[in-house]
Amino acid sequence: MGNRILILDDDPQILKVLSEFLTSEGYECSTSDCSDDVLERLGGGGYDMLVTDIQMPKCSGIEVTSKAKALVKDLSVVVMTGINEVGTAVQAMRAGADDYVLKPFDFSEISIAVSNGLEKRQLIKKTRSHESELEDKIKEATANLKESNLKLFETKTYLDNLIDSTVDAIISVDMGEIITFANRGTQRMLGFKEEDLSKMRLSLLLKGGVEECQYIRRVLRLDKPLQNYETELIHRNDSMIPVNISFSLVPNAQGEVVSMLAICKDITEQKRLQEELKEMTIRDGLTGLYNVRYFYERLETEAERARRQEHTLSMLLIDVDQFKTYNDAHGHLEGDKVLQAVASVINECTREHVDMGFRYGGDEFTVILTEAREEQALTIANRILETFEAKRFDLLTLSIGLMTYEKNYNVETLIKFTDSMMYDAKRSGGNRVYVYESGGQDNPESATQSGGS
Repeated sequence: MGNRILILDDDPQILKVLSEFLTSEGYECSTSDCSDDVLERLGGGGYDMLVTDIQMPKCSGIEVTSKAKALVKDLSVVVMTGINEVGTAVQAMRAGADDYVLKPFDFSEISIAVSNGLEKRQLIKKTRSHESELEDKIKEATANLKESNLKLFETKTYLDNLIDSTVDAIISVDMGEIITFANRGTQRMLGFKEEDLSKMRLSLLLKGGVEECQYIRRVLRLDKPLQNYETELIHRNDSMIPVNISFSLVPNAQGEVVSMLAICKDITEQKRLQEELKEMTIRDGLTGLYNVRYFYERLETEAERARRQEHTLSMLLIDVDQFKTYNDAHGHLEGDKVLQAVASVINECTREHVDMGFRYGGDEFTVILTEAREEQALTIANRILETFEAKRFDLLTLSIGLMTYEKNYNVETLIKFTDSMMYDAKRSGGNRVYVYESGGQDNPESATQSGGS
């Protein structure tokens, strides 16, 4: 059974994601959003670590840390805090916390903090009993050398079994970068048999091949630690396995470096959770479309790609006509249904995995149409207009501004002119598309109109 960790946070999403990640790291996790419940569980014993948020509604993380350390002397504590609360985190450490992690956290930071805290706890426990155990072992060794040799053999056997039973890949290579040892974890992770790995070059397993192997050697020659090094190993079936590796040089009894040891942890699940967390940060919670922050990032990227590769790029800016009146009359819940319907229409009328829809703010939406000429973009805009009107939310319609990217305009100008077209469509009665026509002008003085009742 792995170390037992109790996680305290008032955010259920943080509890879910953090628990899943630490479970994937081999720990046994329990969660709670109540400080009193946590202290009661700790009093019952059986937990090795507490991971707690600083800001809790009833009892602060500092108080919880202090009370938890009083309850469980050997308990390891890691606190989580916001970026502007480092001073508070220091107070928590004075209360007995072993480490702190800033929110929003990176999974590698959490992994390191938890691993270090549990290792520290284990070392403290071992140190307390070490002196008496060491004295007993010395007496036993002196009294019975045969028994000591037997114990040494049993320890070696245990360590051998431990190395072969771990899920991590443990690889030893000589100074010529030839593999001299690979445990069963390596065989399971990469799909090779023991005889396949024997005398294989390490570079054949690294995604970066010989160049990556040379880089690792250069770093180690500078006496720099190379821990938590992220790369990908090549599976026997040529797929890539994302791993976190710690490299170290191994000297002989004379202090001469004779080999290099690599301990590799499969972080496939960690990467999946990170992607899941990233997706949550770029999505609008109500509509499921991407949010405005991600819109600016993607528009910059797509505009640069269009300029560099000479692709076409069009943009739509959409506003719901008379939305405030509808919202005031029917209530916010019904208003939310309208916004969700607009998002659904955008997804339905645009090209999957090509175009991207965003909630721009309030009742405004925007769509990036990659590699779409003006004619294609106008067809999509009219389709959105007609599809939404067919849903019949009273007299609600859409006003849409459309512009196709030109090299002499920057992203700010593209947004400004598209926005101007949308407002022109709205001022003209709504339920129509206005298309920007530059005509060599610096201002959107001319436009073509499409749609409308």
